[in-house]
Amino acid sequence: MPSSSTLPAAIANYRALVGFVTRKLGNRQDAHDVVHDAWLRVAERHPELSQHLDSQASRAYLYAVAENLVIDHFRRHQRQRDALRDPVLWPQQTERDITDTHCLREAIAAVDQALATLPARCRAMFLADRLDGQPQADIASQHGVSVKTVEREVQRAMDAIEQALHRWRGDPARPAQRPRRRALSTLLSLAGLGLGSGALWTAWQRWVPQWQMEVAARGTETLAQTLPDGSQLALDAQGEATVRYYASLRHVQLLRGTAFFHVQRNTQAPFVVEAGSARITVLGTRFEVALEGADTVRVTVEHGHVRVEQADSLRAPVELRDGECLRWRAGQAAQRGVVTGDVALWRTGWIDLPHVPLDAAIARLGHYCRQPIRVEPSAALLHVFGRVQISQAQEWVQLLPNILPVRLRTQTENGQDWIVITRA
Repeated sequence: MPSSSTLPAAIANYRALVGFVTRKLGNRQDAHDVVHDAWLRVAERHPELSQHLDSQASRAYLYAVAENLVIDHFRRHQRQRDALRDPVLWPQQTERDITDTHCLREAIAAVDQALATLPARCRAMFLADRLDGQPQADIASQHGVSVKTVEREVQRAMDAIEQALHRWRGDPARPAQRPRRRALSTLLSLAGLGLGSGALWTAWQRWVPQWQMEVAARGTETLAQTLPDGSQLALDAQGEATVRYYASLRHVQLLRGTAFFHVQRNTQAPFVVEAGSARITVLGTRFEVALEGADTVRVTVEHGHVRVEQADSLRAPVELRDGECLRWRAGQAAQRGVVTGDVALWRTGWIDLPHVPLDAAIARLGHYCRQPIRVEPSAALLHVFGRVQISQAQEWVQLLPNILPVRLRTQTENGQDWIVITRA
């Protein structure tokens, strides 16, 4: 254990390592798990190094261990995806009774909730053992523990699942201690759905994401995120999205703002973006999706091919290819067009204003301004044209009276100062 005098340095080293791993994984919780495992591995295998983690050599070794664990993390998730892409796992079935389907979903939800309550290490060991099929000796080596510890953690997870399924069925409470050696198929057959236990496990893998994260661009900064399959996601300022990877689907829910995607092609796992009422499906392309207000979605394709559908409409899907764009308001016909400039220019620090109304220009630039801005109806339809550097957005707004017949005033609302633009 580090002495009290070196504890602050140890904490600082730990935080720095967490930051290093987070940048690689894109998920801070997973990063904490990896760093914890790396720290334990160094402490158990090389106790002499763990006492001198303030030295450059010791830190370099610790970082190397963490980086190897990051690689193992990605390989494990890749094996999961590859195994679950096998079409044999999803045979074509005849029409199933809706009651069975509903019960199956309930049982899976019970299993998922039981696993979610387990400690991260226990859950990781169970999935590696039962899903990845890794030898328990390898799992023990990865976590720096004994094989007996792995067996105990796997058994703990199995007990939790069994108890959850008993509760779901409404069975009387059962003792947690059961024979240690049993197959997962026997455990999951407790659901009693008239379906194979393999179907229950596979369905859980299909409906429960294998990897997920929430991403958000705070303040006036943009954000770039690499996804597990190598696809790229960029969020404009104040953009927000959730990303979930399932066995046969890559899914993004754009909650707010604008996003640009560079998607790695994978015919076995389509990439789907949902934004407002629109659903955009793609197999491999570069495109931008923007939420404009509460009910309008804009899709612009830089390269590739996407299909855009409206969830609440019976209209036929619209397909877009290189250089095409679409603006779709809920309940209305799609407005198609051709890209006249660079796609997602905001990624390079600029915004194009191609002869747009002032209110639309401010709605676009307001994300990058330090103060909120409102355009009064009297000035809303005045048009502006040009290219604005994002870092100078606030200054550009201040210069508007020099190029348009408008004036700016400051108005305090609910304790916040607004810039209000009115016609001069």
